[in-house]
Amino acid sequence: MFSFNILKSFYIFLKEKPDVIITTGAHTAVPMCYIAKLFGKKVIYIESFAKTKSASLSGRLIYPIADLFVVQWEKMLEVYPKAVYGGSIF
Repeated sequence: MFSFNILKSFYIFLKEKPDVIITTGAHTAVPMCYIAKLFGKKVIYIESFAKTKSASLSGRLIYPIADLFVVQWEKMLEVYPKAVYGGSIF
């Protein structure tokens, strides 16, 4: 199923041609973010409000390529030192 999602993400990316991907990491976010970077587009990642002490899997995978990585808890800056503290984003 993951391979199918990668192909579908690629198709949607080529069809929509976004300039920026903004995501919280749900479902197909990781492949879409890497596809965007492959085409030189910006990636903005917002770490889940539920993550207060540890990194999410999506966050760990997208952190190295994100142009802007936002955390919603100040404590998470220890986990992601290059992140930006954005406070509560609803």
